[in-house]
Amino acid sequence: MKIAIVEDSPEASQTLARLITNFCNEQDISLELIQFSDGIEIVDNYQGNYDVIYFDVEMPIMDGMTAAKKIRKVDTNVIIIFLTNYVQWAIEGYAVEAADFLLKPITRFNFQEHFKRVLERLNQSPKESYTLKTNSGIRKIFLDDLFFVESEGHYLHFHSVSGDYTVLDSMKNVENQLKDKDFFRSNNGYLVNLKHVKSIDGNILYLDKYELIISRPRKKDFMQALTNYLGADMN
Repeated sequence: MKIAIVEDSPEASQTLARLITNFCNEQDISLELIQFSDGIEIVDNYQGNYDVIYFDVEMPIMDGMTAAKKIRKVDTNVIIIFLTNYVQWAIEGYAVEAADFLLKPITRFNFQEHFKRVLERLNQSPKESYTLKTNSGIRKIFLDDLFFVESEGHYLHFHSVSGDYTVLDSMKNVENQLKDKDFFRSNNGYLVNLKHVKSIDGNILYLDKYELIISRPRKKDFMQALTNYLGADMN
């Protein structure tokens, strides 16, 4: 488990870090803990690889609420928790789907009850996601929400429920990462999420608003992959 603490008070940060570390040691939970002193430190070069982030609401350069909003735009999975002296911040926290608020000063008892809820949430089966490095920064998309990947020169276009994203990558690389996730090539230019295939008419497959071509050389293998997927889905 990887956790970040974003807190401008060294004393408060160390207190929370100690509570997290002690709990994880007692429960034999593997932990990687990173501490930041301001929101801008974690927002800059954010890689989307945290399970939980604790934000102090009030910090001088970039406050926790602002930093959380920026991170939530690119990472819908991370659990966000706010540290604050004022309960009224909870209302604004709904905008970033905050999982919880810890009121300062944090005690061992209220932390342990809170952290048990965090672990329960982490242990729920999360949707699998895929991280994209776009020109505008790191983006995370759920694989279930991805319709297909389209190749255009040296670029790939990811067409998803949440929008379209373009990255500099090779189709072969992405195919290798997604081949065991029910994605299959319908031709050289399309890597299709079999979950979203609605129907096939000749060499045209329909998924959501898209009509994609199935190339003649790939049609037999594509139809076999689709049949296998549908058969597994029914079992």
